[in-house]
Amino acid sequence: MLLGIDVGGTFTDAVVIVNGHVLASAKTPTTHRELLSGIVAAIDKVLVAIDAKQIKRVALSTTIVTNALVEGKTDKAALLLMPGPGLNLTGLVPEQPYFLSGYTDHRGREQAAPDQKEVAAICHEISGATVAAVAGKFAVRNPAQEQVVAGWVQEYLKPAYITLGTQVSGSLNYLRRINSAYYNSAVWRIFSKFAAAIEAALAERGIAAPVYILKADGGTLPLAAAKSRPVEAIFTGPAASVLGIMALANPEEPAVSLDIGGTTTDIALWQNGAPLFAPGGATVNGYPTAVRSFWLRSVGIGGDSYVRRENGSLAVGPMRRGPAMANGGIEPAVTDALRVARLIDYGDLELARQAMDRVAIDGQTPEDAAWETLRVATDTVCQAIREMLTEQASKPVYKVEDIVYGENFNPELVIGVGGAAIGLAPLVAEQLELPWQVPQGHMVANAVGAASARSTTEITLRADTAQGFYTVPELGVKRQVDKRRFSLQDAWTAAEAHLSERAAAGGMAEASFHSERLYEEEFNVIRGFNTIGKIMTCRLQVKPGVLMPVYAREAGP
Repeated sequence: MLLGIDVGGTFTDAVVIVNGHVLASAKTPTTHRELLSGIVAAIDKVLVAIDAKQIKRVALSTTIVTNALVEGKTDKAALLLMPGPGLNLTGLVPEQPYFLSGYTDHRGREQAAPDQKEVAAICHEISGATVAAVAGKFAVRNPAQEQVVAGWVQEYLKPAYITLGTQVSGSLNYLRRINSAYYNSAVWRIFSKFAAAIEAALAERGIAAPVYILKADGGTLPLAAAKSRPVEAIFTGPAASVLGIMALANPEEPAVSLDIGGTTTDIALWQNGAPLFAPGGATVNGYPTAVRSFWLRSVGIGGDSYVRRENGSLAVGPMRRGPAMANGGIEPAVTDALRVARLIDYGDLELARQAMDRVAIDGQTPEDAAWETLRVATDTVCQAIREMLTEQASKPVYKVEDIVYGENFNPELVIGVGGAAIGLAPLVAEQLELPWQVPQGHMVANAVGAASARSTTEITLRADTAQGFYTVPELGVKRQVDKRRFSLQDAWTAAEAHLSERAAAGGMAEASFHSERLYEEEFNVIRGFNTIGKIMTCRLQVKPGVLMPVYAREAGP
């Protein structure tokens, strides 16, 4: 049995899956002030007739990290950087950094050693900091300086936690690596507290199964591993919906998916049976990070989106004022319009009519006001989709193979999940002149996605045969190689071994069988007129995805 839990902006959903079928599901209100109480309520509700000891795996999609970042409830992390000469980072990072004198060059060769007295003086100046982050510009080519500085910071500052830039990303993009390291430390304390509470709550209910946290790229991390990389838990709600669609529908044609919840609609694009990823990584509070994530866009249209008149014009969202009047709320919402238009069959029809009557202008019936509301809501979602399609069509092309083999994205299907999908998704599809599909289980798709998500991790191996070594920054590894014989195939073989090592260390040994190559690069090192070696880069990951399909695909009209 698999237990999946998704904490959304409006509801917290839980499902129990057995052999690809949903055995039980539950939906409870999300408790924003204390997320844990809402999670526990959903668990207790879904396990009413189930022996908790039969649960073999628990996967959780939580907004704890996202909420902390949005609400500014993170810790202020001490940020120590070794950028080397010629790099101005003013205004590009979330916190005023402290610059250190040590640095390595682009091939990982030390050009200036870090100064221990300098680090000690900075630690004395920031003695109140409880967490820290250390990042060197070319540390991915040689992580030794980061490790040395982190040791000094631990000695002099004694923070509760230190993040190394190479710990969160093996990519060269220094700015994204800095921001990822900073936010990883900034959310560490609040995530660790939440993780401990989750473990205690599950133990009280007799659930001894391993616990996993959903990542922004659709994979999962064991809770123990997530404690050291909590920044990976941002944007897990939208990721859960993508995985839910993968499990419930798995579109093969180019598609647009909509997760229409109570507060927002999350939009994703699909091609060749897989969701598209954000180029470079996720953006947090306006700062680019190296956190790999799906390419998503959220708009403030959901079932509970507040409907009102502003200066005579009808406005829908982005805020909500509680549930729709049809469901016991006090303000008109999109769900009221859907109920009056007879596009859904739940909620009190008379209360919904009263809601629409409240926003109707002279001469309008409640039905007229409902359809006007739905036109505004649909226009907002379709505008966001068109913007994504335009952005996709205009993205820059960097490689010849992309010019020769690149595909234009032309969606052929709209897939909807979420509470309001059965009403709104067909309207969006109609405006886009596309067929639509709302799969069985759409109401709890996010929890299904969390439950069925595969564990994942990645590593980057860079070999410099001229110098005779390779590095794996995520693991802090530096190994000697045969300068003359080490080949690209040898690099991939070593990368696969290190990926298995990292997966096993994180309790994901079985997941390493589902690996995929993300990036490959090889070029010669020339000195004078002679080739003296090669530089090779291999990036490999355990492929995100679902463990199994959960429902057979249903055709739309």
